Amino acid sequence: MANELVNENIVKSQLKPIFSDGTAIAVKIKSAKNEKGGIEKEGQIEIIFLDMMTQQPLGEFVIGKITAKELIAGLSNTIVGLEKELASKEMPKPPQIKTTGEGAGSIR
Repeated sequence: MANELVNENIVKSQLKPIFSDGTAIAVKIKSAKNEKGGIEKEGQIEIIFLDMMTQQPLGEFVIGKITAKELIAGLSNTIVGLEKELASKEMPKPPQIKTTGEGAGSIR
């Protein structure tokens, strides 16, 4: 149910695709001592998409560790499929948009 709503919202979205040919990745870590004298840490991963011709940032996204792992898995699977499709002598199939996380699916 939730995944269907995500797919529906993606289709209805007014977002315009932006081409990026570079990325910058940074890690932000916050730490503090707890009451017992130990150190507690939390962190986020920052991904900045770049236009290398103009040397300008195009967008910045901050994600958690779990989302980053889902992104790695999703990109890996997508690249494998893309490489197979590019090597194929057949006409391409209609594109599928897959969401990451629980209940990932595709837009029909």
